[in-house]
Amino acid sequence: MKRCPKCEKTYDRTVEFCPADGTSLVPVNKTKADPLLGHVLANRYRLIEKIGEGGMGAVYKAIHLRMDRVCAIKLLTSISSDTEAALERFNREARMASRIDNPHAVTIYDFGEAEGGMLYLAMEYVEGKLLTRLISEQGKLGPARAAHIAAQISEALTAAHALGIIHRDLKPDNIMVTRKGAEADYVKVLDFGIAKTVAEDGADNLTRTGFVLGTPAYMSPEQLSGERVDGRSDVYSLAIIVYEMLSGRMPFEGDNPQAIMVKRLMSDPIPLRSVDSSISDSIEQVVMDALARDRNARTPSTEAFASALNAALQVGTQVLNVRVTSALTDEGAALGTQEWVTLGDGEAPRLPSSDTVSFQAEPESDRSLPGPDDPSSAQPTAFDTDQARPERTDGPFEAAPASVNTSPQREQLTLEDGLPVPAPGISSVERPGRGKRLGLVAASAAVLVIAALAAILYFTLDRAPRRFTVALRGAPPGSEVFVNNERRGVTAADGTFKIEGEDPGELAVRVSQTGFADFTTTVGVKEGEEKTVESNLLPFNVEYSGRMILIPAGEFLMGDDNHEPNEAPAHKVALPDFYIDKFEVTNGQYRKFCDQTRRPYPSNAWDPTYFAGNPDSPVLGVSWDDATAYATWAGKRLPREDEWEKAASWDRATLTKRMWPWGNSPGQGNANINHNPQTPQFAPVGTYPRDASPYGVMDMGGNAAEWVDSYYLPYEGNGRPDPQYGNKNFRVVRGGFSTGNDSDARTTSRLTHPWQPKEGDKARWLVGFRCAVPADDPRLQESLRATGN
Repeated sequence: MKRCPKCEKTYDRTVEFCPADGTSLVPVNKTKADPLLGHVLANRYRLIEKIGEGGMGAVYKAIHLRMDRVCAIKLLTSISSDTEAALERFNREARMASRIDNPHAVTIYDFGEAEGGMLYLAMEYVEGKLLTRLISEQGKLGPARAAHIAAQISEALTAAHALGIIHRDLKPDNIMVTRKGAEADYVKVLDFGIAKTVAEDGADNLTRTGFVLGTPAYMSPEQLSGERVDGRSDVYSLAIIVYEMLSGRMPFEGDNPQAIMVKRLMSDPIPLRSVDSSISDSIEQVVMDALARDRNARTPSTEAFASALNAALQVGTQVLNVRVTSALTDEGAALGTQEWVTLGDGEAPRLPSSDTVSFQAEPESDRSLPGPDDPSSAQPTAFDTDQARPERTDGPFEAAPASVNTSPQREQLTLEDGLPVPAPGISSVERPGRGKRLGLVAASAAVLVIAALAAILYFTLDRAPRRFTVALRGAPPGSEVFVNNERRGVTAADGTFKIEGEDPGELAVRVSQTGFADFTTTVGVKEGEEKTVESNLLPFNVEYSGRMILIPAGEFLMGDDNHEPNEAPAHKVALPDFYIDKFEVTNGQYRKFCDQTRRPYPSNAWDPTYFAGNPDSPVLGVSWDDATAYATWAGKRLPREDEWEKAASWDRATLTKRMWPWGNSPGQGNANINHNPQTPQFAPVGTYPRDASPYGVMDMGGNAAEWVDSYYLPYEGNGRPDPQYGNKNFRVVRGGFSTGNDSDARTTSRLTHPWQPKEGDKARWLVGFRCAVPADDPRLQESLRATGN
């Protein structure tokens, strides 16, 4: 028997859902085994199924009685609510975890203390497989799949780190892999509810209740040592998970857990390629860098780790129309492309355009030749080899019976002087009592050719052409539609437009609207075909945590052969659509971030009043980590070096590069540069209208220098050494450095700076940043839909 936990009715065990209210039924024996099943928690959550149990407590599937929503309830039995301090700490940590706003972090709806002092978290209910089970079932997940899963985990962790939250117990058991739409590997990171905030004074590896936060197999060395941890501890745990996904093994081995923990503190991990030689050197390097024992030598953030892993994966990808379309995996490398031609209803067979007609002979064996007295010998016979026969039998004719051969082959009949002759290598054959049969050969071949021509006529005569249709949708109302450079009309009020015609082939479609980048595509259509094309136009200007400007997809020329050695060689780079902040992030914007995340305000030693007294001026004195945390909080990221340079320099109208954002001469008064670095004077963003790039992005030549999300590395083909190349402690800084040198403000100038500068570093005072976001980012797209763009 099964029981409905909502209405209490019982049903036969074959029924899965309550016919009255659709609630999942619970076996009666389960209800008896666990006294909490069926219990209403906090007067609103009915516990209907136990779905997990661990050291922290148990997890139940539950229904919110008022909202009729399924959720997961975690009862934290290991945290005592006996003391006011413990309850306050739980409430603080749960409140912080509930503020993590990322689609890959499980959402916390509610938390509190229930009857009997039980502390609980009400969370999003996710159906899927734990990553532990996925690895166990499949052994290895492959580089592309592992990187895809790791990127989603990184997104959730980066959002948490921006709020000062460290997971501290990252492991495959806390990662759920589910399906969402067409995405088969959609990730949800669980158990942020037990994480402790970095801001808590004296936070260590033990809580005041005495239990360890974390699973030893995935803990970082500093966590095992009881040191205070930061986001790099989660980087280490994530790297172990990726190592396990790629190889099916752990990076440390030993006779017992204690021996493995000692190795993690004292030894280097087993090289990934020694476990699986099929893994590339570049992927191995990324994983091993993130497993460095010394956190200062480790990959600095989960976002940087995921980015580096993806970059390593792209070594050997297929690129189509400037966009990566698929990774070349071991399984897919051997697959080719096959073209198929199919016949639609009533469609004539398509024969080659030359005077050659080919048929595939059907293999037959053990067939005897008809004798002279055999009635079947009256049937015309083409050759004493396989008789080719058309495969269609529903036409106006039927093929003659096949004659003989013991091996299949392709025969080719070539018309010469209007008469068919045997294919090369096939001669006429004389049989005893049969005589020469060349006349029969010619006659039979002629019959076949005439029959094929009759088939073509049968299927094509009196056949009206079938129109094709291409339906456009998603464009702004009133957008102009061009097909093969011919204007066809404008889109309707709902953004749709229908293209019809009778001449199939390739259609060059362009949709244009003022204020939006043109949408262009090529559509291949067949006769009678109907297709739908999403023609979502991207607006040039959007409001998304500040004003942003679209940088359309395409190639541009990056670098410069005529200035500093690290700028060479000039080379072409292709980028997809992305948005970049029109202005540098201001003190006022950064202050909101600090207030919401409880981060300290930046310190500007040359002017202690600069941050508070200049809300519209660029924020300065922030580290690369600070800038990354802000970008994540705002739903964005730092621009890459190539993105920054394209936005600053590339004139898409003339397809030329500008040395400065405004042109090719420095020109006084164009930008806020030539400062005294000891007493710099920074202007509110947008003060210098000439300091605008070809896209209208402001202050890229002057005001503050800006962090970008790139290590300092040589461009491909640059053979000039630089001792700072590859130094993980440095990041690239772009834009006017405000040191009195106009050359530093050039669009190709590359400067470096420690990503976490020391407090007394004067250069730190002068570095700010702006943000970027890919045009196809789901959060941005949702914002555009909400605002009607």
